[in-house]
Amino acid sequence: MHRLIAALVFLFCATVRVFPHADKVEDRLVMHFATGGHPPSNGRWEDINHRHLAEVKGTPTLTNIGPAVALQFNGYTDHMLVPIKPEDLPVTAISLAAWVIVNETMADGGIISYAQDNGPQEKGFALGFDERSFTFSLATEKADDGDGKLTRIRANTPLTAGKWHYVVGTYDGETMKLFVNGREEATSKEQGGKILYPAKGRFTIGAYIDDNEFHAMDGALYEAKVYGRAMVATEIQAAARQNRALLDHESSINKELKFVVAPYLQFGTRDSMTIMCETSAEAQMLVEYAERQPLVSRTRSEEARLINTVTLSGLKPHTQYFYRVTCTDKNGNVARSDILTLQTAPGPETPWAFGIIGDTQRNPEVTKRATDGIFALRPNMTIHCGDVVDDGFAKHQWVSDLFAPSATLFSHVPLFPVIGNHEKNAHWYYDYFHLPKPEYYYTFTYGNAQFFMIDSNKDLSPGSEQYRWLEAELRKSKATWKFTCHHHPCFSSDENDYGDRWKGKAPEGFRSGDENAQRLVELYEKYRVDVAFAGHIHSYERAWPILQMQVNQKNGVRYIVSGGGGGGLEQAAPQRAWFTVHVQRGHHYCYAAVHDRTIQFKAYDLEGRLFDTFELTKGR
Repeated sequence: MHRLIAALVFLFCATVRVFPHADKVEDRLVMHFATGGHPPSNGRWEDINHRHLAEVKGTPTLTNIGPAVALQFNGYTDHMLVPIKPEDLPVTAISLAAWVIVNETMADGGIISYAQDNGPQEKGFALGFDERSFTFSLATEKADDGDGKLTRIRANTPLTAGKWHYVVGTYDGETMKLFVNGREEATSKEQGGKILYPAKGRFTIGAYIDDNEFHAMDGALYEAKVYGRAMVATEIQAAARQNRALLDHESSINKELKFVVAPYLQFGTRDSMTIMCETSAEAQMLVEYAERQPLVSRTRSEEARLINTVTLSGLKPHTQYFYRVTCTDKNGNVARSDILTLQTAPGPETPWAFGIIGDTQRNPEVTKRATDGIFALRPNMTIHCGDVVDDGFAKHQWVSDLFAPSATLFSHVPLFPVIGNHEKNAHWYYDYFHLPKPEYYYTFTYGNAQFFMIDSNKDLSPGSEQYRWLEAELRKSKATWKFTCHHHPCFSSDENDYGDRWKGKAPEGFRSGDENAQRLVELYEKYRVDVAFAGHIHSYERAWPILQMQVNQKNGVRYIVSGGGGGGLEQAAPQRAWFTVHVQRGHHYCYAAVHDRTIQFKAYDLEGRLFDTFELTKGR
């Protein structure tokens, strides 16, 4: 760690002009913290004059941002506290100066502050920012109404998030002024005389803090100075010119390093959630999360990768969390997501719901409408019936045709897929999804249900690997509901996938579904599977409950084909199949709500119109 800090400081000194001993000649300099002087160490940050020792709160990190090594603050917990008494602060004149990046604006953001603003009590000073611009606040004798009054002046020019700014607030005993990047932006003569300080204040860097407020800065700091005089315009302009490289630097946040695939959720359980993303260069992933802001919990990936995976563990069941993903590459470039939400899985007594989609393939417009439709229903999770892309080896299809149009749903709701024939067993399926090994088949419980996810591209005959695994899992399952999902359907009345139903051309015979998948029907019936979901056929079809090739409303297995997520549409044979309840040609998505022994199932077209539904309540 000491070598890293030394290297960063050397790089900083080589790229930005720093005068570590200039304080010996600077007039009335009270305090000077700079990353190029004495970097934070062991939870302390010493100012260059060796007069003050700040206490480091949170975990701000030294990061190379353009031509400077800066201290990066996370916007939640990171800040500095400088032990200092009011009598040791300037009284008749003051200047607060900072080189700063603000990533996210807020109502009362703080850069350097020592103030109280509680009800009628308003005393002290604050250099900060609001939702639009930089601000400077001050209370003095002239405007005192008995318990102090703060005047806030605001820069006319909006701040640019993610860019370096040189911000200076000055007061000469008569006039407040605010400078940004060497330019005078605001002035006020409302205040005058001695500065009024609160009896109990905290000198804070990187946040605004008083007795009932805490507003941490999301950004970075290169330097913070306090003078016991008013800096003049010419020296402020000179400082801005001297470090012009900082002002000209373009932010690296979501520019030099970008999300190729934005953060998305995988394999959510009652006490954990996996978050994944892909960046344009190898980067280490940090996930900040909490039940409410500030996001005080953190988990990092172990090493820098293109596709990163972080699992949050020890979470509470059926609980909403807020999370944000930040990825940083070896050069300090940053990709950062918005604040997003996730919810852990419920227990068996809690109502829950899930979305169903299949065969998204290569139709991003339809896929977006379908996944947005599912998200509008607010499911707990979603299953995908396979053919997530059209060509599993075509990376751009995963990025542009699956993840991009599904970003809203996938960032808030975990996805549980099965592999289809169009994935071609490509490595991208295993790279982009985080599932229990061997990943092409797996099981999981959710609420009061157990799902059995199967690869119907592989052999499913009795004695095969998956057949034996499935029977063992079904035999020991105690779940109220048992759902299976595989790509190829056990029952389908499609016009030509299982025999030419229009022309009857030889040598094809007629089949009622995929023969490999049908090998599992015996297990489904034996172990009382409730619903078997499938895709492959690009339409919608729901079968009657089937037992031993007959409709059995009491003990039969329901088969639902949902392959309308984007692939080219198919249609049913001209004559109705004996097992069909409802068949429909059209892109669509499905949704199921479950509570205790009742399930409500619904199917919607892309306009959100309900076109099929059923409700089932099981006996005990």
